[in-house]
Amino acid sequence: MDIYKAIKKERSHLKIFLITMAIIGIILPLILIVTGLTTIFYTSYVVFIEILIIIAIIIKMNAYKVEYRYSSNRLIFKVGILSKESLIICDKVILVHTNKSDYDLEIVLVTSVKFKNRGLRLIDPNVLKRYPQIAEEYNAFKQINPQRDYYFQVIKRGGLKKYLLLDSIYRNCVKATYTDDSIQNIKIARGQLIV
Repeated sequence: MDIYKAIKKERSHLKIFLITMAIIGIILPLILIVTGLTTIFYTSYVVFIEILIIIAIIIKMNAYKVEYRYSSNRLIFKVGILSKESLIICDKVILVHTNKSDYDLEIVLVTSVKFKNRGLRLIDPNVLKRYPQIAEEYNAFKQINPQRDYYFQVIKRGGLKKYLLLDSIYRNCVKATYTDDSIQNIKIARGQLIV
């Protein structure tokens, strides 16, 4: 399926989910009022269900929200509704790797500078065990410049829109090295490979 069609379908599924939750959230109190069962037990039960509906909507919106923009060698993105914006300097990204595919796609960015981004973490041996595909490339960079520290950030949320973010990273971070997995997912994002 073409990635743009898949994103459109994902958006329509999200819209259906939100409309369904809104209808349930409106009908439950109306049923309570119409039937006249306004005892403490039923009222507290409906309030509890309404809170669960609100939590479900927030979780769903948080899982599918991705915003990004490119401005003068800086890629600024926000993944989820509850997170802050992250800033990546494109010339300082040295490695891009993707793990998994479809909705579970994870984008791993490795950079040499930590600048106004709380999401960046120092690379340690546990990261290299978790993502063995980046270990070889990382060790090559570390041999060239052993004093420099390298940082990573994993982008997990965003649904299928992460493919568009990955394409934007590919267009703007031209000095980075891309793993084979990330190249395959970039082809999917550009419509060159249909899954």
